[in-house]
Amino acid sequence: MRERVHTVSRILARVLKSSHTGGVSALVPVLLLALTAGGVPPSPSPEEAARFVFAWRGVPVGTVTLSLATREKRFTYISRHLHTRGEHVGARVREVTLELGPGETVEGRPSVPQALWLWRGPPALGCVMGREELSGREGPHCVTAIRGDTVEGTMFGQPFTARYDARGRMEALVVGESRFTAVPPGARLRPPPELFSEGLPVEGEEGPLAFSPSWPLEARPAWLTGWKAGEARTLAEAIHASFPEKGPGAADWNENGEGEAGGCLAHALRFAARASARGQRVALVHGLLVVDGGPARPHAWVRVGLAGGGTLDLDPTSLDPVTPETHLPLAVAEPGGSSVEAGERWLALLRGEHRVVRRPRAR
Repeated sequence: MRERVHTVSRILARVLKSSHTGGVSALVPVLLLALTAGGVPPSPSPEEAARFVFAWRGVPVGTVTLSLATREKRFTYISRHLHTRGEHVGARVREVTLELGPGETVEGRPSVPQALWLWRGPPALGCVMGREELSGREGPHCVTAIRGDTVEGTMFGQPFTARYDARGRMEALVVGESRFTAVPPGARLRPPPELFSEGLPVEGEEGPLAFSPSWPLEARPAWLTGWKAGEARTLAEAIHASFPEKGPGAADWNENGEGEAGGCLAHALRFAARASARGQRVALVHGLLVVDGGPARPHAWVRVGLAGGGTLDLDPTSLDPVTPETHLPLAVAEPGGSSVEAGERWLALLRGEHRVVRRPRAR
């Protein structure tokens, strides 16, 4: 059997690890998860707290917890994200507490903590000096537009969009390919690293894979163009052969999947880019892969529209057939488009709201 373990989980884990040593410039926009060395100050007793799930291109890879102790004038930021040691995928936690001065600025500095400025808002029009909590980097943080419950602006020149609830607390933040979504208080949430290191259990012994309860899934998105199956398979073979190293690498974070090393996301992105160059539009499929009776693990592949109608799913990472017994689609996305639906569904899986089951075929 061809190697099929280069899933999104290992890609995200290893690339996230390398990004903190400057290995991948594409992760610079992940402003709220940048880590620094140093000690971990004691946490104050919070008077208000919030937790967010961080997703990259729709796939959850960590959490951020914010807490504010007003009486002690302390703000605490905790990040928990994927990391690897060898083949083991786990979580790495970093925490920093900042003493606050007048106007919730950092004690002795003119800057406000970045996450605090965003969280307890919405911030007013105009610019302030902001500070990344864990890196200590300071620079302009600006709000350029407020439209109802949505705020638009820039941080260090990087555009962002934030949405707020009726109390003025941030519900969601989008910065480039990064998305932070608030977790309701008291909600049960499985840590994202467990999704990748352990996978999801599959209930049942045989039959096609399915979610319970099920999700609606658009079988043939309107943007797909008609293509000949043979030509699409030939391209999949070429993409498979074009990666000298089939492992996590910078190609997984390149919009066109360019680079010498890459996993399933890079294969899917490169397939989409090469298809586009030929005048064909395809879809990226976020989903789960089950191999040899194991758990269901995150994976990515492509969906092609056929000239005579219908679709063809291809897995350029392994070239193994995409079957209902091995591949379970979670969401179908346009390359370069929004991954919001995929992100929301990954979160639902983390909350345990959906299960992976096998449904026996009718005899």
